[in-house]
Amino acid sequence: MWLKKYKFTILILIVCAIFTVIIYFKARINASYFVFLPGYRSGVSIEQIDNEELKSFFKIIQKFNDGSQFVVVLHHPEGFLSPQVLSRAVELQERLSNLSYMKNVLSVVNYSFKRPYFDGSRLDASILDDPEANSFVSKDGKYMLLYCTLSVNCDEDKALQEIEKILSDFRDLKAMPFGQLIINKHLFREILRQVFVYPAIIFLVILFIFYLQTRSLKASLVSLVIPILANVIVYGVVSLLGVELNTMSVMCVSFLIIIGSAYGLHFYNGVVRFKERVRKEMFTPIFFSMFTTCVGFLSFLFVEITAFRHLGLMVCSGLALVFVILFSSGYELLRSEKPIKRGTLLLRLKSESLGRIMLVFSLLLVALTFLLLPRIEVGMDQADYFSKSSVVGQAMTVLAEKFSYREPVYVMVEKQSIFTVKDSQQIAKLIEDLRRIDGVSSVQFPTAYPIPTLVLMSRLQPAIHHFVADGRTIRIVVNLTEEGYRKAGEMKDRLREVLEEYPDYTFTVASAAFVVDQINSRIVASQVQSLTVSLLLIFGSVLFAFRNILLSLLIVVPVVLTALSNFFFMGLFGLKLDVATSIVASILVGLVVDYSIHLAHDMRRTKDVFVSIENISMPVLANGLGLIGGFLVLNFSRLALFRNVSLLLILGIGFGVAFTLFSQPILIKNFAKNDVKQETTRKLS
Repeated sequence: MWLKKYKFTILILIVCAIFTVIIYFKARINASYFVFLPGYRSGVSIEQIDNEELKSFFKIIQKFNDGSQFVVVLHHPEGFLSPQVLSRAVELQERLSNLSYMKNVLSVVNYSFKRPYFDGSRLDASILDDPEANSFVSKDGKYMLLYCTLSVNCDEDKALQEIEKILSDFRDLKAMPFGQLIINKHLFREILRQVFVYPAIIFLVILFIFYLQTRSLKASLVSLVIPILANVIVYGVVSLLGVELNTMSVMCVSFLIIIGSAYGLHFYNGVVRFKERVRKEMFTPIFFSMFTTCVGFLSFLFVEITAFRHLGLMVCSGLALVFVILFSSGYELLRSEKPIKRGTLLLRLKSESLGRIMLVFSLLLVALTFLLLPRIEVGMDQADYFSKSSVVGQAMTVLAEKFSYREPVYVMVEKQSIFTVKDSQQIAKLIEDLRRIDGVSSVQFPTAYPIPTLVLMSRLQPAIHHFVADGRTIRIVVNLTEEGYRKAGEMKDRLREVLEEYPDYTFTVASAAFVVDQINSRIVASQVQSLTVSLLLIFGSVLFAFRNILLSLLIVVPVVLTALSNFFFMGLFGLKLDVATSIVASILVGLVVDYSIHLAHDMRRTKDVFVSIENISMPVLANGLGLIGGFLVLNFSRLALFRNVSLLLILGIGFGVAFTLFSQPILIKNFAKNDVKQETTRKLS
């Protein structure tokens, strides 16, 4: 008997069990920022991406046979002019160099300066005055850098584990690694937390909020378990298709739990009110709530960044699954639930004074938004995702303050014939020209010897091979300041202007900074595209549902104001418009319209907007508090990436709920009273 009674529930559990096994064996994670590049596809190697910046980047890497690169920041209060302190740094460099997968470690002790500063035991103090040494030792001598290059195709995870173990033996030098490889490692760990740790906490927080509202543990659990089942199916399909999780798509786990659980709450509210008729009565409002939310995420399909599209498709398919599971399995589990009035929080909200205050505040917010827009900085910077107290944050601070260093630019110089002594003079002049560019902190290339001599030396000294590939190819390393990094596009133009003055050579210029700049250049366009499309689609959906232009316009008023409030809060708190925060406005648009839809749908029955507010206030407020509580958990993330998104969503949802409950009834009463009376005589088609 119970098999027939719970047939959909059993079927869904079997499907989820199968997909759980698939996830365990086939799920993959990619923490690289390359996933935000237009043209990136899961399962395709980075080298195959059709992108000129990446092609230049990998052309140099392949020519010099380099693996991943990173820098180790060393610090000692006595300074590295002390023989004892320097000996510890030399010991660390030797241990790193002896690792089988370490191709090269470059520092003051093995770099070929114009004059020797290291005699085997101590550094000459005059090194602090040499501009060429600026990228190796700080002006006060208390900080030192080791530039590390791994071998090609080595096991980077294993390499990092051994490197971290070695660095832990030199705590007196406060060794801190920094580089894209290190950032990816920390992002990978945070992605795992986003999949397993934060969703569990979100589950408990929303369960507590829902239980306070319903006093039904079963209804609260079912509302939360259904999105988890949908998550399993979505990630199972994604894994089966070979699509990788990244720092963007991983948010789908939390989004589905936070957003999808609200549908269960509305469904339970329908069970209490309509009993066996719940599916008929609640199908339309929940479907359009799901559909309009999906529209916000589907707008990401019009963005050329693949990671955006993956997140949009995953959340949309997950919410659709939540809807299907809710009206099949959810109905089986909740249809016999009886209303529990004792101890529940029943709300009666009718405060026109508060609504008018909210309207005035909203008009002020709109005006201030346009004033704050110029303050919003545009650009992705993965280092900014980490707190200042983290290893990445501390290393970044030292590099910026002590070395004016942020990111290297590699200038590969090629000549059709062999480099000569005369070429060495030209290259020396080129290096001086590069040093004078505003935004360049230092330039690395050993000009102490003629290039033909360096070619011979490179066969025996790995440090020289970092700059010399063969007799026809050399590499100059141009280190950018923090300001230069943030204006990488301009820096690239300045570098090319200098290089064009040397027509005898062929240049390839590449940097991770240029790749990031290319991503940043598309952020504003992506924001405008996704937000415009989501607003148009949502208005079209609402108009189709209610067949009334004026009422539809009033329904989307909170949506538009909430989208504007997102930029107001960004400017107010000094948050950047980056690949993460650029998705918030479209998400808010899809979420906040749900409340207006439930209000308008209930008005068809009551013919009184304030009576409808009393009817929907409890599920809407519980929904809003559940969303806020869920996103509040992400605010405790170790990454500013997720904290910023969380903060904006919390503020936007709070604004949207308050406006819908207090101000929107006033707008409908004053501007659409006759329209509502006419429309309530019709059924929703």
